[in-house]
Amino acid sequence: MYKVVRNIISGIAVGVANIIPGVSGGTMLVILGLFDKVTESISNVFKFKNPNRFKDILFLLQVLIGAGIGIVGFAKVLDWLFANCPTQTIYWFIGLILLSIPTLIKSELKEGKFSWISFIIGLITIFVITYFKPENQDMTITNFPPLTAPHLIIMVLAGIIAGATMILPGVSGSMMLLIIGQYYLFKSYVSKVTSFKLDIIIPLCFIGFGIGVGILLSSWVTTYFLKTKRTQTVSFIIGLVVASTLVLIPINISYDIPLILTSAVSLAFGSGIVLFINKLRGEA
Repeated sequence: MYKVVRNIISGIAVGVANIIPGVSGGTMLVILGLFDKVTESISNVFKFKNPNRFKDILFLLQVLIGAGIGIVGFAKVLDWLFANCPTQTIYWFIGLILLSIPTLIKSELKEGKFSWISFIIGLITIFVITYFKPENQDMTITNFPPLTAPHLIIMVLAGIIAGATMILPGVSGSMMLLIIGQYYLFKSYVSKVTSFKLDIIIPLCFIGFGIGVGILLSSWVTTYFLKTKRTQTVSFIIGLVVASTLVLIPINISYDIPLILTSAVSLAFGSGIVLFINKLRGEA
């Protein structure tokens, strides 16, 4: 029962991370020590011979249920946090990501090998993605697009792009949606899902289908490279995570003493959560 609850709570954390531009659900999986298990389970489900198929499906369902709760349940909470204390919220996530880096190095590079070339490529990848992020988009969606075939096809393609990057550490699925101009529409769909209107439910189903396809493709590729080029792949992932921490730091704002203090507390709180999770992992 403990493992079921832990998997659902982990899924909630991943779901929350995935709806924040710049924060990676894959990084959250690394922090929680579930990255390898999730990508491997997704790949194993579709293997012809897999005696543990039911166990893999059950594990993934637990994480997916949690992710769904995180995405739907916390969309409005995050709206409030970003409206009232955006800088502190960002520093909380920086604390989460920052402390995941030593954990990632310790758990995934046990032989001490490291590829600086792969690490630098990972850094550059995030900086390039961030560079292309649009500065201004319509943050408030009041009128949803009509349910036409072209719109639904775009929703599937957007879902595939978001899903493919959703479980890759350091790369934010929401950031990719922001770059292609679909983030605020997606967040508006999610925040209004409880209205159960067809012009909201139907596009979300198409987005969900695309996300599933994207996650499946991404997990196959990631699992392959982790098995065949583990040192280079992990070094690349570390580069992604380090760069994602750097680009999150708010620099275009005015800092005063209260903001510095509250941001420091938020940073420490995020770091403390990672230390607590690592302690639980050590005791599990």
